[in-house]
Amino acid sequence: MHIERHDGFDRIVYVFGGTYAPLWRAEYVAEATERGKQTSRRINGRSILQVSFLDTVSSAESGIAAYSGPNPLAEPTAHSVVEVYLTPSYERATQSFVGLRTEYPRFRVTPLPDPARIAVDIFD
Repeated sequence: MHIERHDGFDRIVYVFGGTYAPLWRAEYVAEATERGKQTSRRINGRSILQVSFLDTVSSAESGIAAYSGPNPLAEPTAHSVVEVYLTPSYERATQSFVGLRTEYPRFRVTPLPDPARIAVDIFD
């Protein structure tokens, strides 16, 4: 997982270890509540985008659960993204919470091939 700055948007790239990117769902949420937990996690920012990856059984199959970098991840050059927090896989799903500087900016999610990745673009 990493954050890139582009002209007009920030891009979060999730890299997977298998031959395909899993199904995903992205939506704004009021709180960052991890699956299987009753309390929410503090995410810095004015709004929170939750990106869920489905059918992420294990790090060997999905690759994303094997992420070992900073968590939460921040990029000083990012304009819209404050931080990205990645949860461990739980019941075949992995969540990512993205803290954003503004309220509900426009976003786009795009699967990318070879290697299997999912890019989330957050527009300024």
